[in-house]
Amino acid sequence: MNILASSLPAHPGFAQNLQYQLTGVLVVFFTLGTLAVMVWLLGRVFVHAETRKTKPVPQPAVKTEDEIPGPVLAAISAAVAVALEGRHFVIYDVAASGGTSRWSAEGRRAIYRSHNLR
Repeated sequence: MNILASSLPAHPGFAQNLQYQLTGVLVVFFTLGTLAVMVWLLGRVFVHAETRKTKPVPQPAVKTEDEIPGPVLAAISAAVAVALEGRHFVIYDVAASGGTSRWSAEGRRAIYRSHNLR
Protein backbone atom coordinates (compact mmCIF):
# COMPACT_ATOMS: atom_id res chain seq x y z
CA MET A 1 0.00 0.00 0.00
CA ASN A 2 1.14 3.52 -0.74
CA ILE A 3 2.67 5.17 2.33
CA LEU A 4 1.40 8.62 1.36
CA ALA A 5 -2.12 7.33 0.75
CA SER A 6 -2.16 5.49 4.07
CA SER A 7 -1.11 8.66 5.87
CA LEU A 8 -4.34 10.43 4.83
CA PRO A 9 -7.09 10.36 7.44
CA ALA A 10 -10.42 8.70 6.71
CA HIS A 11 -12.04 12.06 5.97
CA PRO A 12 -9.30 14.44 4.78
CA GLY A 13 -9.93 18.13 4.54
CA PHE A 14 -9.56 20.33 1.48
CA ALA A 15 -5.96 21.29 2.25
CA GLN A 16 -4.91 17.67 2.75
CA ASN A 17 -6.55 16.59 -0.53
CA LEU A 18 -4.90 19.46 -2.35
CA GLN A 19 -1.49 18.62 -0.89
CA TYR A 20 -1.90 14.95 -1.88
CA GLN A 21 -2.91 15.83 -5.45
CA LEU A 22 -0.17 18.44 -5.92
CA THR A 23 2.41 15.93 -4.70
CA GLY A 24 1.18 13.44 -7.31
CA VAL A 25 1.25 16.02 -10.09
CA LEU A 26 4.78 17.11 -9.15
CA VAL A 27 5.98 13.49 -9.18
CA VAL A 28 4.47 12.96 -12.64
CA PHE A 29 5.94 16.20 -14.03
CA PHE A 30 9.36 15.44 -12.57
CA THR A 31 9.29 11.96 -14.11
CA LEU A 32 8.18 13.29 -17.50
CA GLY A 33 10.84 16.01 -17.39
CA THR A 34 13.51 13.46 -16.55
CA LEU A 35 12.39 11.25 -19.44
CA ALA A 36 12.39 14.23 -21.82
CA VAL A 37 15.95 15.16 -20.82
CA MET A 38 17.07 11.55 -21.26
CA VAL A 39 15.52 11.33 -24.74
CA TRP A 40 17.07 14.69 -25.71
CA LEU A 41 20.51 13.54 -24.51
CA LEU A 42 20.15 10.25 -26.37
CA GLY A 43 19.25 12.17 -29.53
CA ARG A 44 22.34 14.34 -29.12
CA VAL A 45 24.47 11.19 -28.77
CA PHE A 46 23.05 9.77 -32.00
CA VAL A 47 23.55 13.05 -33.87
CA HIS A 48 27.13 13.24 -32.64
CA ALA A 49 27.77 9.63 -33.67
CA GLU A 50 26.28 10.30 -37.11
CA THR A 51 28.53 13.31 -37.70
CA ARG A 52 31.61 11.35 -36.69
CA LYS A 53 31.08 8.79 -39.45
CA THR A 54 33.49 9.08 -42.32
CA LYS A 55 32.10 10.84 -45.33
CA PRO A 56 32.16 8.96 -48.62
CA VAL A 57 34.91 9.96 -50.98
CA PRO A 58 33.46 10.85 -54.37
CA GLN A 59 34.77 8.69 -57.17
CA PRO A 60 35.88 10.46 -60.34
CA ALA A 61 33.33 10.26 -63.09
CA VAL A 62 34.11 7.93 -65.96
CA LYS A 63 33.87 9.61 -69.35
CA THR A 64 31.60 7.80 -71.80
CA GLU A 65 30.35 8.38 -75.28
CA ASP A 66 26.93 9.42 -74.00
CA GLU A 67 28.29 12.40 -72.08
CA ILE A 68 25.63 14.90 -71.03
CA PRO A 69 26.28 18.41 -72.38
CA GLY A 70 27.49 21.13 -70.03
CA PRO A 71 24.39 23.35 -70.27
CA VAL A 72 22.18 20.40 -69.30
CA LEU A 73 24.40 19.67 -66.28
CA ALA A 74 24.21 23.34 -65.31
CA ALA A 75 20.40 23.24 -65.52
CA ILE A 76 20.29 20.08 -63.38
CA SER A 77 22.61 21.66 -60.80
CA ALA A 78 20.48 24.81 -60.69
CA ALA A 79 17.31 22.76 -60.23
CA VAL A 80 18.88 20.81 -57.35
CA ALA A 81 20.09 24.06 -55.73
CA VAL A 82 16.59 25.55 -55.91
CA ALA A 83 14.99 22.35 -54.60
CA LEU A 84 17.39 22.10 -51.64
CA GLU A 85 17.01 25.81 -50.79
CA GLY A 86 20.64 26.72 -50.19
CA ARG A 87 21.65 23.57 -48.27
CA HIS A 88 25.02 22.05 -49.08
CA PHE A 89 24.88 19.35 -51.72
CA VAL A 90 27.25 17.42 -53.98
CA ILE A 91 26.18 15.86 -57.26
CA TYR A 92 28.19 12.68 -57.71
CA ASP A 93 26.70 11.36 -60.92
CA VAL A 94 24.23 12.35 -63.60
CA ALA A 95 23.08 9.72 -66.03
CA ALA A 96 20.60 9.76 -68.85
CA SER A 97 17.59 7.56 -68.36
CA GLY A 98 17.47 4.36 -70.36
CA GLY A 99 14.36 5.51 -72.17
CA THR A 100 10.76 5.09 -71.13
CA SER A 101 9.50 1.82 -69.82
CA ARG A 102 6.15 0.38 -70.72
CA TRP A 103 4.95 0.87 -67.16
CA SER A 104 5.62 4.60 -67.20
CA ALA A 105 4.00 4.95 -70.63
CA GLU A 106 0.90 3.12 -69.38
CA GLY A 107 0.79 5.39 -66.32
CA ARG A 108 0.86 8.47 -68.53
CA ARG A 109 -1.88 7.00 -70.72
CA ALA A 110 -4.05 6.42 -67.64
CA ILE A 111 -3.52 9.99 -66.47
CA TYR A 112 -4.33 11.43 -69.91
CA ARG A 113 -7.47 9.28 -70.15
CA SER A 114 -8.67 10.59 -66.80
CA HIS A 115 -8.75 14.20 -68.05
CA ASN A 116 -12.03 15.36 -69.52
CA LEU A 117 -11.34 17.31 -72.69
CA ARG A 118 -14.00 19.67 -73.99
